[in-house]
Amino acid sequence: MGCEKAWELMMSRLDGEIDRQNQRYLENHLKLCPECRRQYDSLHAVLLELDRTKPVAPESTERKVMERISGARRKETVVLLPYVIPPAALLMGILTFLFYELCMDGPMAVIDKAAQAMSTFCRACQSIAAFSRFLFSGLYLHSVLIMSGLAFLGGIFAFLYGQLGKGMKVKRTGGQ
Repeated sequence: MGCEKAWELMMSRLDGEIDRQNQRYLENHLKLCPECRRQYDSLHAVLLELDRTKPVAPESTERKVMERISGARRKETVVLLPYVIPPAALLMGILTFLFYELCMDGPMAVIDKAAQAMSTFCRACQSIAAFSRFLFSGLYLHSVLIMSGLAFLGGIFAFLYGQLGKGMKVKRTGGQ
């Protein structure tokens, strides 16, 4: 076993995460290699001193670390928004459509349409994910987001207009 592997095993041993076989390998290497034995003894001494003194970081350090973690989480959330908002808006549109259908057709027709809609939604999400990976890796990310958002809103308005138009035709033909 080489010194690099011994170093890894030393770290595992000091962390208390070493199995018996590796423990034996490490002990044999430490008996044969005086340099690794000195490193192990000095690491062990440092850990014993840390356990004995139990140093505590100042409160300002903890606050700064927590602020950095919080800032990183906010950045991660902003990066994920383009992947979350379009599917959520699509789901809202589907749910609105289903609610409308429930009021018009009854529960069994809605359950059937819900199953079809969820299947379609699933395929749409897969397509959106594949398309997003392609588009968002390009140079025109902001333009693509704006255009897709506008197209999506236009699709929703066209769908709603079509649904309202069907309702108006049914009322007109039913009265004649």
